[in-house]
Amino acid sequence: MMRHMRYLAILACLGMTVPASTPAYPQNAVFDAIGSHILENVVYAQAQLRVTAPLMQLTGLSVGTGGDSFVLLGSDGAYRLWNLQAGSQRATLKPGAGTAFAPSASGTTLLVGGSDGGVRLIDPPSGKAFATLAGADGAVTALAGSSDDALVYAGTAKGGVIAWNVDDGRIAWQSTALSGAVQHIAVSPDNRHLAIADAAGNLARLDAVGGTAATAGTLGSPASALHVNDKGGVIALASSGRLARNEGSLDIGPVARADIGFSGANAVVLRQDGTVELVDARTGKKIHKIAGTKGSKIGLIYDEAAAKAIVVAADGTLEVFDTVTRELVLSIFISTQGWALIDRQGRFDGSSSGLRGIEWAVKKSNFPITSLTEAFADPGMLSAVLQNDQRDLRAVPGSPVEQFPLPPKVEIESLTAEKTGDKPYQLLVIAEDQGGGIKDVRLYHNGKIVDVGAILEQKDAEAGGKRIRVVGYNVWPVPGPNVFQAVATGAYDNTGDAAELHETFSGEPRRGRLNLIAVGVSKYGRLPQQYQLQVAANDAQRVATAVSQHARSLFTEIAGSELTDARATRQQIIGALDSLKTAKPEDSVILFLSGHGVTDGEEWYFLPHDATADDPGTWLSATDIRAALEKSGAQRVFVIIDACYSGGTVENFYAVTSFQKRFLTNGLRSSGIQVLTATRRDQLAPESAELGAGFLTYLVDQAIAGRADADPRDGWISSQEVAKFAYQALPELFLTQREKNPKAFRDVYGADVQEPDVYTIGADLLIAQTGQ
Repeated sequence: MMRHMRYLAILACLGMTVPASTPAYPQNAVFDAIGSHILENVVYAQAQLRVTAPLMQLTGLSVGTGGDSFVLLGSDGAYRLWNLQAGSQRATLKPGAGTAFAPSASGTTLLVGGSDGGVRLIDPPSGKAFATLAGADGAVTALAGSSDDALVYAGTAKGGVIAWNVDDGRIAWQSTALSGAVQHIAVSPDNRHLAIADAAGNLARLDAVGGTAATAGTLGSPASALHVNDKGGVIALASSGRLARNEGSLDIGPVARADIGFSGANAVVLRQDGTVELVDARTGKKIHKIAGTKGSKIGLIYDEAAAKAIVVAADGTLEVFDTVTRELVLSIFISTQGWALIDRQGRFDGSSSGLRGIEWAVKKSNFPITSLTEAFADPGMLSAVLQNDQRDLRAVPGSPVEQFPLPPKVEIESLTAEKTGDKPYQLLVIAEDQGGGIKDVRLYHNGKIVDVGAILEQKDAEAGGKRIRVVGYNVWPVPGPNVFQAVATGAYDNTGDAAELHETFSGEPRRGRLNLIAVGVSKYGRLPQQYQLQVAANDAQRVATAVSQHARSLFTEIAGSELTDARATRQQIIGALDSLKTAKPEDSVILFLSGHGVTDGEEWYFLPHDATADDPGTWLSATDIRAALEKSGAQRVFVIIDACYSGGTVENFYAVTSFQKRFLTNGLRSSGIQVLTATRRDQLAPESAELGAGFLTYLVDQAIAGRADADPRDGWISSQEVAKFAYQALPELFLTQREKNPKAFRDVYGADVQEPDVYTIGADLLIAQTGQ
C-alpha cells in the first residue's frame, strides 16, 4: 500500500490521470512524448570492460591456405575452428589428439594428422571424421589444403610430402624432398606450387601437380614463416631473423613469431620483447612499429589485403591491429564456454555463452555487454573489419568506454483492484533516470510487447531531484495467470533490471484461434532465371498442412493464409499481416516465410513474388513485418524464416546474414517474438528430392508430427520444442544426406554447412498434440 500511495502522489504532482477509457495519446505518443531535454542532459559515466569468464589457455595455432580460416588448440584438447569470411568461431571439436592439425582453406573441415601416417577429415557440425586419408610414410608433422579444398598435403617425420584427392581419398602423388621432419607447408595462390621447411630450416620447392621436388636453400634455424608465390618463388623467415628469398638472404634480427603476407611483399613479425612490426619482405627493412604487446604469444595471422594483423596470445585473447594506422581495432576473447569480440567503439559479437562473461563496470555497478544489444550488437563484424563481406560496420551512438549511459530503474504497480479476466486493467510504470537518460519504456504481457496503443498517458518530469517518466497502460488480461514485465532503456537502448508483476485473474481460460500465415516463393515473376528457387512454395504448403493436421484440437479454429508464388505478392502478404490486428490475447500466430532475403545495407527485406531486383519499394521490410506482429493482439507469436540469398558472392552472403541476424536479435527479440531461422544462400540451400522439401522445412514438419515431443515428453509439442529440435537435428540431417553422395553434394551446395538461429524470448506456443 505504501508503494501504491507513492505512485498516486507522483501522479498528483504531475497532474496526470489514468482513466479506464479511450487512450488520451495517439499511437506514437510514446516516442513523441520523450522530451528532448531528457536526452540532452544525459550524464554519461566512464566504463571499463571486464572479462569475468575464465579464458581458455591456447597452445597451438594453424592458419588455412589463403588466410580465411584458422584453428586454435586449447589446453582442454579441443580445436576451435574459425571462418574469417563468416567472422565467427564455427565449431569446438574434440576428435582426439593428433601429431599435426590445420583447417581447410574454406574453414569447413578440420584436418588432423596421426602418427600412423593418416589424416582424418573432421566435419565441424558432428565433430566426426567423414573420411580418413591413408598412406603417408611416417608420422604426419605438417598439414595444408589447396585453396579450392580439392587436395590435402601432409609432410612427414621422414621429410616426405604426400598429396590426396579429397573427393575419392586416393593418393595424387608422393615425394621425398628433405631428410628432416617437415614443419611447414605453404601453398601458392594458384595451387601450382608448394614450399616446405624441416626442423633444421632446410627448404624445398615442389610442383603441386606432380610432386617434383627441388631444394631451395637453408635458413640454418627453424622457420617462423614460409611463403611461395605463383611463380614458385620461396620466401622464408627464420626465428634467428634470417630472411631468405630466391635472390639471396639477409638478417632482420631475431623474431618470436612471424607471418608473410599473401603477396609476399610484406611480413608482420613479433619480437622477443612483444613489439609487433611491419617489415618489407623484399628489403628486410622495418616499415614501422605496429604495437607493443605483453604476455606469451603463440602466433600471428597477417591479412595483407585487409591490412590487419591478429596477435594470438596464450591467455585466450586475440588482438586485431590495423597495420597502417597501427590502432587496436578489436579484441577477441576465447573462454571455456564460447567466444566474444568487441571493438573500440563498443560493437560486439559472439556466442551466447561467450558473451555472458563480458560486462561493463560503471562506478559500482556491472552491466552485461548484452544489455547494449540493440545499439551495439553487430553479427559478423570481424568479417567486416577484415573487409571480407563488403559491408560497413553498423553505426553506433558513441563509445561506452568514454560515455556509458546508466540505464533507468523501473517499477511497476497495478492501479486496478479488481482482477477479472477480459476486463480492462490499469498498470503504472515509473522509470527513474540514473544519469543515462530515459529513451523508451516497454511493457510486456505474457512475454509479448504491449503495443503503444495501450498507453493511456505519459509524462516526463522531475521528482525529488530525479528525472522520471510515468506511463499508464490499459491492458486486457486473460483468465488465469498473467505476467507483466516492465523495462526501460537508456540513451543507447540499454536496459536495466526488469520489474515483474505476477497476477491471477478470474474467469475460465479459453482456447483461442490460430492465425497461420505460410508464405513461399519459388517463382519470381520479375527476376531473372538464376534467382528462381525450387521448393520454397512447396515448403510453405508443407508447413501449413502439418500445422493444420496436428494443431486443430488445440484451437477453436485455424485461420490459414497460404500464399505461394503468384499469390504471394507484396500487397497480399501485407494484407495477411494486417489481418492480425483483430487477434485476441488468447489467440496465437505462426508466420512462415520461405524465399529470398536481401539487404540494402540499412534494412533486411523478404522478397515477394512481384519483387524487382532494383526497387526496395517492391520488397517487404523487416520493419513492416515487426510492426504488424507487434500490433497483433495475440500474445504468442512464432516466426519461422527459411530465407536464402542466391546469385551473389560468398562475401555478399555474409553481409546479408549479418543484417538478418541483427533484425532477429534486435527487432523481433525485443518484441517478445519467438524466431527459428535458417539463413542460407542458394548454393547453401539444401533441397532434397528424397525428402521433398528444404532441410529446415522437413525438420519442422517432423517436429510437429511428434519428434519434437522430448522436453518434456508429455504428448504436447510447443514452439520452443520445435525450435530446439530443428536446431539440433539440422547438422545431423545435413551430414546424412551428404554421405550418400559426397561429391555431388559438395558440387551443388559447397563445403559450408547451414546453420540455423533460434530466439525463444516470448511466451511458448502449443503447436501440436501427438497421437492425433
